[in-house]
Amino acid sequence: MKALAIPDRQDSGERVRLTISVTPEVHQTFSKLAKASSVSLSSAMGDWLADTVEAAAFMAEKVAQARAAPKIVMREMHAYALGLADETGELLERVRAKGAEPVGKRSAAGSPPSSNTGGKVPRQKAKPKRRSAP
Repeated sequence: MKALAIPDRQDSGERVRLTISVTPEVHQTFSKLAKASSVSLSSAMGDWLADTVEAAAFMAEKVAQARAAPKIVMREMHAYALGLADETGELLERVRAKGAEPVGKRSAAGSPPSSNTGGKVPRQKAKPKRRSAP
């Protein structure tokens, strides 16, 4: 199957104007993005789509393959999902292991960490004084 050619958008100055329908939530989200980025709504959406064109090309290729040989593509997608689950599991194990390690000297000593109060630690109760016999 022929792979889709993805043009480099830095080299391509031409744009194609489209009219699309979106949900109100999509419109609101991209309007916020456009305002925060100081660009037009059209530019915000166009730039977003340009940034994700490789994923869209991949999906277009997979959908075309799925139409031709659905079982093969389903096995590939299942393998991708299993690989992702393995990677996620390994990442979570590393995070858990790192979270179990003491951080700094104070954590190992069992005292609370210093804070913006100057590192004051609560005082321990004073031992009761012995009364001397009369």
